[in-house]
Amino acid sequence: MALVNRIKREINAKLVFFGPAQSGKSTNLNLIYSKLKSEFRGKLKSMNIQGDRMLFFDFTPPGNGNVNGFNVRFHIYTLKGEAKGVSSWKMVLKGADGVLFVADSAPDRMAANRESLKNLAEQLGAHGQDLADIPVVFEYNRRDRIDAVPVEEMQRILNPGNFPHFPATASRGEGVLNALLSLVRTVLKRLRETGLELEECVETRGVSERAAEELAESQVMAEPVADAIADEVTTSLLAEEEFAAGPEAAIVAALSTHGEEPEVSLNGEVEMVAPGRLRLPITIKYAGKEKTIALNLTVGID
Repeated sequence: MALVNRIKREINAKLVFFGPAQSGKSTNLNLIYSKLKSEFRGKLKSMNIQGDRMLFFDFTPPGNGNVNGFNVRFHIYTLKGEAKGVSSWKMVLKGADGVLFVADSAPDRMAANRESLKNLAEQLGAHGQDLADIPVVFEYNRRDRIDAVPVEEMQRILNPGNFPHFPATASRGEGVLNALLSLVRTVLKRLRETGLELEECVETRGVSERAAEELAESQVMAEPVADAIADEVTTSLLAEEEFAAGPEAAIVAALSTHGEEPEVSLNGEVEMVAPGRLRLPITIKYAGKEKTIALNLTVGID
């Protein structure tokens, strides 16, 4: 579900690139990132979640990306390689506004494509959704293979619902942007149709602009918290990070100056420390060092 940042008059929509291992999901993200002008995109980041590597970045589409007076910022996520378990994909998929399924055109990968598509349906089902509930686009990657399965056959096996589909060779930059553009257009259309409902989903009243940005950027990290308090909270989730001064603050400050990307992972269960206040332990690995700190989340109920 898209998040609304009223302070910046911005809607944050989540797109997930899903598919079997080695189908080209990471290649897609890297290509898209390289093609976008710097003024339209944020930084390409990676994060360790549940032992898996997540890649993500955000961008604003050039042209008319306006919905009811709000600009739309898209946040693209994927997992690199073979996921170690279902929990990582479950976290990434929660709240997705659109899915781009990257299938491998190699004949010996059709079974993996089918299994991945089955997993996608199961993961969406765990969130009370199915493939008909959200925009989905199929990308048939690696069309440069001599033995590539014909598109018509892939359609019959993987896409009987006839969702939009595009042949692609991500390693050459072919077809990727067309698939993304199709998904972006469909999501924008859906957001415009449900614009009034969107304004009731997430409030950012009383939160600093930086906190509102962190809410959108750490969407995946906040999801275990949403699960833990789903029975008690029926309105807004307002998140802010509170790091105590000392060694933790020094490490966090260093993250923005060192060239190496940090690894951040969950390190325990969500703890309710007070009414409306939760603590999420996380571990930061950076520059050969490791530190466990607490991410405090405040739940605001209007």
